Amino acid sequence: MSKRVSPTKANLFEFQKQLKFASEGCDLLHQKRDVLVMELMSVVSNFNAIEKRLNGALEKALDNLNAAVLANGSESLGRTIAAQQKELEIEIKQYSVMGIILPRISIATDSEPEFGGLLDTDINFDNTVNSLHSLLSVLSEYIEIISSVWRMATEIEKTQKRINALENIYIPEAKQTISWIKSVMEETDREELFRRKLLKSRSL
Repeated sequence: MSKRVSPTKANLFEFQKQLKFASEGCDLLHQKRDVLVMELMSVVSNFNAIEKRLNGALEKALDNLNAAVLANGSESLGRTIAAQQKELEIEIKQYSVMGIILPRISIATDSEPEFGGLLDTDINFDNTVNSLHSLLSVLSEYIEIISSVWRMATEIEKTQKRINALENIYIPEAKQTISWIKSVMEETDREELFRRKLLKSRSL
């Protein structure tokens, strides 16, 4: 880099300005990365618990479904479900962590399961519906965590790459250029001083 610029005061001031800007930017990137890592660890700390809850809810729903199929038959259950299908209401809110948009997902569960209490169903079917209804809330939490972890991990990786580029490439090259410009200017000043002394001695 140093060989492609002129060793002038203007370039020296410009590179000193750029070095200061890059150093401050690098500090901010370090802060951003640290905040994101802390937030990621906070989210991940809940992952094992929510995964365990999800697996438990899935197993319970599957057990109830198997019991309902045995008691009512798959065709009968299929007709009942087809006649009572209802669209789910999914709400996705967003919040920001260091400029990264993260989701808050909720599935409307403010009403009772729409299948409960049907005359042509038995307790096994009602248990299946209730367990699936409960599963929705856990599933929304699981999706929220997975999405947040992926987004933060991706941003942390990008931020680290920018830090590496600044610390290992740009800042060292800027420092090298500043040092080179200073050395050339000092050498020029020495040569100028020597020339003046030489001219002065000749004039005596």
